[in-house]
Amino acid sequence: MGTLDDKQIYSNNAVFQHPNFSKPPASFLFVGRWFRFGLVLFLLLSVLLGTSGCSAKATNPWSAATSVVPLETVQAVVAENSELNPQEAASNVLAWTVDGQAGRLVVFNFNNPGVCGSVGCLYAAYLVNKDTPPVRVFYSYLNPNLPPNRPLFQVADELSSNSQLPCLQVQQPSGKDIRQLLFCFNGSKYQLAKSYLIEIPIN
Repeated sequence: MGTLDDKQIYSNNAVFQHPNFSKPPASFLFVGRWFRFGLVLFLLLSVLLGTSGCSAKATNPWSAATSVVPLETVQAVVAENSELNPQEAASNVLAWTVDGQAGRLVVFNFNNPGVCGSVGCLYAAYLVNKDTPPVRVFYSYLNPNLPPNRPLFQVADELSSNSQLPCLQVQQPSGKDIRQLLFCFNGSKYQLAKSYLIEIPIN
């Protein structure tokens, strides 16, 4: 076989050129941009969906009463409002809280069939602050059997004439509809201010 002379070597080198990796083709840049955009969009949707899930779970406001107030307070509330054994019943009591200017309002759900009857189950609310012993400001038997999207207690939009504690909206089943009861604080206790029906089926 013959050998290549200098002109042939130069000619072959002139035809073959090493690719320039410093500047990728425009098609790769286009695909890369859309990939990054899709990745950012995916992460954003994941965060939003995760937030929605947490919000849905937060619609159930009840928590263990002993995580809100001391165990001794829960036992005292059980003893004052029922004939249940305070030591045995306290661990099952649930609580829902609202902060106000006068202190913290704690609604107690005894979560025990021993305080339930034909008209509903017992719920009691106390004004709790650091300076004075807890004071009962609400006491009523209520029916807790509501649709999942209908909370038993919630803070009402209406403002109380006494601004120390917010008004409470209580929802109750009434036939095939929902009755909304508005309770407002009068300075010493909660009293019924309004009652009206909402024609929304509860089934």
